[in-house]
This record gives sequence, C-alpha cells and structure tokens, in this order.
Amino acid sequence: MNFLSIEYFAAVASEHSFSKAAKRLGITQQTLSANIAALERELGCTLFVRHVPLELTYAGTVFARYAQRFRRDRDALGQEMRDIAGDQAGVLRVGVAYTRSRAIMPPIVKAMQRDCPNIIVELIEGRNDQIQQWLANGDLDLAVADFAGKPAGIELMDFYNERMVLVLAQSLWMDLAATGGAANGQVDAVRTAPDERAIAAGDLSSLEHCPFLLGSPQDIDGRIADLLFHRAGFEPKVTARSDNVLTLLELCHYGMGACLCPERFLPALLDGERLRTLRVLDCGPDTAYAIQFGVPATSYRWSVIDDFIRCAREVTTGVSQ
Repeated sequence: MNFLSIEYFAAVASEHSFSKAAKRLGITQQTLSANIAALERELGCTLFVRHVPLELTYAGTVFARYAQRFRRDRDALGQEMRDIAGDQAGVLRVGVAYTRSRAIMPPIVKAMQRDCPNIIVELIEGRNDQIQQWLANGDLDLAVADFAGKPAGIELMDFYNERMVLVLAQSLWMDLAATGGAANGQVDAVRTAPDERAIAAGDLSSLEHCPFLLGSPQDIDGRIADLLFHRAGFEPKVTARSDNVLTLLELCHYGMGACLCPERFLPALLDGERLRTLRVLDCGPDTAYAIQFGVPATSYRWSVIDDFIRCAREVTTGVSQ
C-alpha cells in the first residue's frame, strides 16, 4: 500500500464513480480499476459495492476513515518540512463558492502573490455543502464557507459577516404594486401590494404571487429561502433555478423573478447601470450568517495558511491580524 493507492481510493469514494474519479485524477479508468482491485487484494476486503452509483462497503467506510487521517498527516508532514527548510513554495488548495470566489478572491490572490510569490493558490469552487465535504475529505488545505454548526475535525476562524437580500427588477416591483401582488397583469382585489416594511422584518407573505428565481436547495440561499417561505406560509412560484448567482441576477434584470443574493456581492458582480435597474430589499435578521475559514484540525498548520488568512482579512475587512 502507498499514498498513491490511498489517493485513488479517496477519489473514487468522493465521486462514487470510477469514470469520474479517473477523469479527476487524469488517468484511464482501467488503470484506476486495476489499482483499486490491487488494494482490495492487499487488504483482503472489498471496498466498494459495484453498482451505479458506487457505494462503500463497511470495510470501505473503515478504510476511508484511516485514509483521511493518512492524507492529512502526509500533507501536514510535507508542510512542516517546508516550513523548517524555509521553503515557502507549493500549492495552497482553497475551497470557495463560485460567486464568492469571483467577488472577493481576485484582490486576495493578488495580495498573496505579493507576500508569497512562490505559492500557487488553487481555487477549488463549488457549493457551500460540497466545499465542507471536500475539506473533511482532505482535498483542501483551507475553505471559505458558511459552516452551519461546528463540523468534526475542522478548526474554524472568523472572517466576515454576510447577509442575503432579495433582488428583483424595478419594473417587476412596479407591476406587483400596480396589480396587488399579481405579476401577470390581472388585478385581484383580494391580493395586496408588496409590503416593504413587512419584507424587511422577514415576512414575504405579500410576495406570494411574485415569481422567484432560486439557487440550489443545498446552498446558503436555498436554506434561507426555505426558512422565509415556510414563515410566509406559501410555496413559491419558481421561474428558474441555477447554482450561478450571476445567471439569476441576469434573469432578475429581465424581470423574470426575484432572487436571493449576498448583499456585498452586488457591487462586485454588477455595474452601476445594471444595479440601477434592480430593487434590493432587506429580508430581516435571519438572513445574516458568518463566513469563516475552515482548516483541518491537525497537529501542525502550514504557515502559508496563516499568510492567506492574514491577506484575506486585510483585503476584505481592512483588519490586520
């Protein structure tokens, strides 16, 4: 058994597919299958139930726990040896959500290049839940995410606070106001116009007949949307779904519906002309959440991780720590 076998196993366990894991690793599916089969022979146990999607056997689950520990210890060993040698070089794997990456990472990476010119920052982008899983699996050195609760084996450090706001076209807002909350141009005396004061308190009930543009149910905006709609007591009329907030904002611009977006992202994602076409609504205190740094809780932390956190705080919040 060697570290390469463990990396192959970890990739298959993460992707639940030999073909997807092989593509991620840059090897052929035949090579990967042969390596996993050799590992199973060496261990004397079957690690995967081979159907679609692949599942770990009980032995595979146990091996995954040790594999995760081995990978973390290997990474920590390499990082500590580089620090001892004074060699600030290598690849720092940072997990971050797609839109957050576009909104905040360019100046952070620029600051890292200034302070640590021999470090390559590899941005690994995905949904909030995916990022946390990748960090837990040992596929990341650092994650920037909303960690709901305290995940086991992860050390958390404060970064900054975000909040979701509701965004819709000014033209759609005017239509809703003119037609008593109906977006189809049909006046209904029973319907009430949108109540901005109630919306600001977290009550979306006056938007029951507004079309919505929603993100992934597994992401932060999906979690907050579920809370707001449950409180308002209605199922939203969904026009479109996308994991890409930029796509949702463009659909908003065309008056296709309202979407949730982190408030601080808007100036970074949209120019002034686009912003002027949109109405941005506060949706109450329950739309606020903390963005934190997450790192594997190992006995040693690579100094480059601390350099990245320092640069990120200085650039994003103006606070040097």
